[in-house]
Amino acid sequence: MTPIIYIRGYAGTSSAVESAVDSPYYGFNDGSSRIRVDGRGKPAMHLFESPLIRLMREYGFHDVFVHVRNGKVEVLKSNPDAAFKQESIWIFRYYEETSETLGSGRRKKIEELADDLAVLVDFVRTRTGAAKVDLVSHSMGGLVARSLIQRKWKKTAADKIRRLFTYGTPHRGIHFRGGLGWAEWVRDVAGVNDSDTFGQKRMRQFLNLPDATEDLNQLGRGTNFSPDQCFSLIGTNHHDYELTVSRNAVGPGSDGLVMCEHAYIKGSNRAYVHRAHSGPYGLVNSEEGYQNLQRFLFGDTAVKIALLGVTVNTAQLRASRGAGLECILIESKANIRNVGGYIHYQQKEFGSHLSVKPGELKAGETLFRIFLMKSKRSDSNDSWSRFHIEIALRPLFKRVLNLGEYEGDVLFRKTLEIGVSDPHPDGSRDVVWSWDSLNQTELKTIRLPKATGIHQIDLPSHASALTGGRLEFEVSEWG
Repeated sequence: MTPIIYIRGYAGTSSAVESAVDSPYYGFNDGSSRIRVDGRGKPAMHLFESPLIRLMREYGFHDVFVHVRNGKVEVLKSNPDAAFKQESIWIFRYYEETSETLGSGRRKKIEELADDLAVLVDFVRTRTGAAKVDLVSHSMGGLVARSLIQRKWKKTAADKIRRLFTYGTPHRGIHFRGGLGWAEWVRDVAGVNDSDTFGQKRMRQFLNLPDATEDLNQLGRGTNFSPDQCFSLIGTNHHDYELTVSRNAVGPGSDGLVMCEHAYIKGSNRAYVHRAHSGPYGLVNSEEGYQNLQRFLFGDTAVKIALLGVTVNTAQLRASRGAGLECILIESKANIRNVGGYIHYQQKEFGSHLSVKPGELKAGETLFRIFLMKSKRSDSNDSWSRFHIEIALRPLFKRVLNLGEYEGDVLFRKTLEIGVSDPHPDGSRDVVWSWDSLNQTELKTIRLPKATGIHQIDLPSHASALTGGRLEFEVSEWG
């Protein structure tokens, strides 16, 4: 196992700071008992124990509380000279100094927090004997981790950090819906309680992105940490975010604070789930969040799903609607057998769908990457991991004289069932698949060699203007 360092998010007010300080685990211990909709569409209570408890019970992790003062790590509630095992979760407590009760009331800048995190990472590696650590962060905590990776340790981050998982991090900043640009300007100019941290100017400073041609959510040229080692969990439920002012200002297509399109590292693994930024329906204290977290950190197989070579009869669409095709909307869902609910849920109704221009359809679009775990199968003797994905394609038309847009009828909607075997002695794997069923009589079987592990499946014929397309999946070892 690899030690985990948990980095919490932003506390914007004095009361929020004191509330954070009052929580030993900075919220990583929060669970939930909120009702969710079950498979039959009926409300059902769902008890979710916190990620902290699940990691302790299922993987034998123990907790360690620390803060960093004057460049030195102080271990709290433990013998500072004790030996720590690698199965440890380190709670990086950095709001004590900001507290009026325990500290000076001064807020540390992101750069300072990143420097402190660097000290902590080296401390954890030394005291546990681990070569690397995993960073798990919520909201602003992900920006602290990125400042360490892109600025402090630009050339060496990959030597010390194995993986980075972010819940609802504003990787491209926090933006408000149309008409509220003035509010962003006031925030960035005034910078009350360091709120300008989420504006473009400050982000470019602490993320070491002086070149405006680089997007804010890029890890940056010359950074030796790969987006492939990052996972961005993106929330789509703005209705259930507890801060009314925020959810009204940011609006749909967000988790109530961070817009979906701004909540991921460019090129990273990602999943969309219908959860709010925080609170009872929040990302951190959710089953979907935990399933993605544990599989990204501890999974043994990765499957990347991409859609490519899609072609449509634009003339037929124009004739049927009397309007030009603006783009194709792509929706996708994914679920792993024996896991309740979807671990990925990217839908137009939540503003999390993909939009692809007609000319770009042939180039292909990565939908998501799913991580599988042999140890989490219901039958220990089963040598297969099984999951299913649902894909829907629908056209978006532009009205005459550019007077808005409207959706057309669904071009394609199918469920693909996939089973991936354990590796054979030569490293190859068997993959079984079928559209809409894993019935033995309908299964197709292929053998993927270790060297490539890529296969393409034609989209089945459909009574629509869709004229072609393929689904590609790439299977690889993950560990």
